[in-house]
Amino acid sequence: MSTMNLPKRSFLALSAIGWADGSLNRKEAEGLVRAAKACGVAGADLTEVERATKERIALRDIDMSGMPRWEQVLTYALASWLASLDGVQSTDERETLVQLGDALGVDKALRVRASAAANDIACLPDGGRPDRFDFVKLAERLRERLPQLAKD
Repeated sequence: MSTMNLPKRSFLALSAIGWADGSLNRKEAEGLVRAAKACGVAGADLTEVERATKERIALRDIDMSGMPRWEQVLTYALASWLASLDGVQSTDERETLVQLGDALGVDKALRVRASAAANDIACLPDGGRPDRFDFVKLAERLRERLPQLAKD
């Protein structure tokens, strides 16, 4: 898969996960913006994502309804990865991740599988570096683990 599209609201949700522990560091913010661009977010939508990396955004302020199932699971997996990048998942990050899963309508068994795929990527060399944010590699791993949900 050479390209991957993901909507603005997925990146807004990822920013909310990043902010859950009280701060979104510069490398995480830069990685999210770079990944948003790589996933087709542009113009005013990209500006909104950039703002969400500079000013705290709350998950409850993002409409996550109506997303295709693949985008729901991919967004959850990316959020799970982001919440674990610093090696410690805070209580606030865990709670926000649960709220995201609920908002997306991802059931608990699927959350476990999506998180496991994210962990696979995090364990790769450089997989824990926010400046890498290899979302395409994570999407590929999810396609392997959950082929019934992957589009194409």
